[in-house]
Amino acid sequence: MNSTEQTKILIVDDDPDTRDIIRLSLNSRAYRISEARTGVEALEKVNAYDPDIVVLDIMLPEKSGMEVCKAIKESTKTAHVPVIMLTAKQTIHDKIEGLNIGADDYLVKPFDPLELEARIKALLRKMRRDLYANPLTHLPGNVPIEKEIQRAIDEQRSFAALFIDLDNFKVYNDNYGYAAGNRIIKFCAQTILDSVKRFGNAQDFVGHIGGDDFVVLTTPDKADQICQEIIRIFDSLIPIQYNEEDVTRGYLISEDRRGEVKKFPLMTISIAVITNENNQFIHHLQVAEKAAELKRHIKKIEGSKYQKDRRKSPTLALKNDTADPSLSAPPAMDGQ
Repeated sequence: MNSTEQTKILIVDDDPDTRDIIRLSLNSRAYRISEARTGVEALEKVNAYDPDIVVLDIMLPEKSGMEVCKAIKESTKTAHVPVIMLTAKQTIHDKIEGLNIGADDYLVKPFDPLELEARIKALLRKMRRDLYANPLTHLPGNVPIEKEIQRAIDEQRSFAALFIDLDNFKVYNDNYGYAAGNRIIKFCAQTILDSVKRFGNAQDFVGHIGGDDFVVLTTPDKADQICQEIIRIFDSLIPIQYNEEDVTRGYLISEDRRGEVKKFPLMTISIAVITNENNQFIHHLQVAEKAAELKRHIKKIEGSKYQKDRRKSPTLALKNDTADPSLSAPPAMDGQ
């Protein structure tokens, strides 16, 4: 659902007064409401109307609310749609049954319309987070990452964007298998979260682009400590992800993309830091382009490292700069 579109709500209740209360309490430009009086009509409208959320009474003619909720959650097409169950009496049995079949929230009649709207908004926020979250790490994915960077640009906040990825991850994944590779991605995500929690700001953002690529959005004064902590934790713990023979040898033997057998060092981590201290960005793609350019440079350097883009430039166009000023030298780091 686009944030500029109206939220589509399906109200399912055989009591016209209840439907009126809900409709009138949500009567704003933010909502577009449809109604159903029976369980059968509810399922027809769920499939035809494609609602963003369903407010569903338990006691319905033809099909009960429990049956309707179960059908919604068992369908691949509608399983993601949040369902708020309504009941005329507060019984633990009804609540447990509703939650067991997939209901997302529960309200007892009579209810405060303001509370209903608050719960609707909370479920919609959760749905959007889940929709764009990375399924492995549950961190925000590409769309939220782009929005966070663009928001920082639009609000003219001072920011540092840390673009993080692993070196030689593919070789590890090929040699140790998919499950082991997933463990590395989760380990990397937790390392980043722990580092940001320790040295960053409370409002800092951590996102997962996909694969072994992550993004942190923080302030320039926090970037160095966060990068150093990520590298410290990663380098100290990554050896235990390998078997003893590979650690002793210090490399893996594998084929490169051309099919040639080569020696690949153990995994390290590279961090490209892009700030708006010397640049005036107008679009999040400009930040990503600068990060990609800087990462190509620093990944040629052995070991775990981070580097800031210190080049000064005027307001950037949406294409990469044509100039090719020299990049700053990487900061001195343990193990480089």
